[in-house]
Amino acid sequence: MVAKVMALMEHPEPMLLIADSLEHFGHVVYKANNFQDAMAILRQMEVDLIIGDVHLQNGGSIFDFLRWVKGDPFMRAVPFICFSTEPVEVPKYLSDGVRTAARALGAAKYMTMEKFDRAAFIAEIDWLLPQDRVGNYYADAAVQGDGDGDGKESLKDKRFLKRNPGV
Repeated sequence: MVAKVMALMEHPEPMLLIADSLEHFGHVVYKANNFQDAMAILRQMEVDLIIGDVHLQNGGSIFDFLRWVKGDPFMRAVPFICFSTEPVEVPKYLSDGVRTAARALGAAKYMTMEKFDRAAFIAEIDWLLPQDRVGNYYADAAVQGDGDGDGKESLKDKRFLKRNPGV
């Protein structure tokens, strides 16, 4: 399934890396480089995932943006990732506090990468993207069961196995 992702990145290089990574797999990326543009996009488009620059300073902090998203009843269920690539010394030092605050405000994930790695990025966020086989999980689970011997396999286990066939 094609996911619609809104990415708020202040700097063009991480935006390009994120957008290219997601678009490579057929996802649609709406791009914003400041808080106001991101708000405008989210008022017009429904998205499946939001990725925000942890060190956003252009028109508000990432915490302001996260509070705004999670305060909206139509967007609060959308997974939110706080992301940083190539952090300098001060953000590295503050990362534990920022991670804790982001999670407390409702972020699904806090990610940092010393150097952007497409495969690692996609592997880290894959579980937050909608899957094209979701409808099959229900049908398959009804037929196969939950694996505890009673013939009813759990949907969670089924989804994990389908997305990770080598396990």
